[in-house]
Amino acid sequence: MDISQDILNQFIRSKLTNIDRELLKIEEYAKKHNIPIVSREVSRLLTILTMLRKPKRILEIGTAIGYSTLSMHIGFPEAKIISIEMDFDMVMQAKRNVKEFNAEDKITIIGGEAEEVLQAIDGEFDMIFFDAAKAQYIDYFNLTKDKMSKECLLVCDNVLFKGMVVGRRYLVRRKITITKRMNKFIKMIEDDPEFVMTLLPISDGVLIAIKK
Repeated sequence: MDISQDILNQFIRSKLTNIDRELLKIEEYAKKHNIPIVSREVSRLLTILTMLRKPKRILEIGTAIGYSTLSMHIGFPEAKIISIEMDFDMVMQAKRNVKEFNAEDKITIIGGEAEEVLQAIDGEFDMIFFDAAKAQYIDYFNLTKDKMSKECLLVCDNVLFKGMVVGRRYLVRRKITITKRMNKFIKMIEDDPEFVMTLLPISDGVLIAIKK
């Protein structure tokens, strides 16, 4: 008998109980105010990946209120993180949350459209995380590829898009264009000779790739 992905995700989430107190407050705030943040299991994955990679500089596209940002900070507090968010109210809340962590010297939250902000950011990054407009992942990749250092870790959330990427039988009509673009994005990374990629079926799907 097969177990549904939702049941597996709930089980995984239920086992991740040793959570930073301040991070838990952000999680509860997001739930109360219906703010989309990464799941607890993706938060933990980000923490572990930063612990392993120990990146000097991290770029995040899609801050929301800083939950994923601070998950990476917890993994490697020495990293300098630049995070981009287009929603002004979320930018302000994210900055307040960063202040609660006393991480203002390590984390910079920039408000604005990612496409515009990225053009003004110089230097290379050792880790990049996408969690913004899913239809724009191809554009984000094209804008950040030249900013990736050797062995840069690319992590992208929500790539399985509630299973719709699997095929037409799972599609919601108004999501067809986004789903096609996500499938194109996944294939583009897999076919790029500069990267080694895998997909993890946790939460709503996570893509992890490393630049050779």
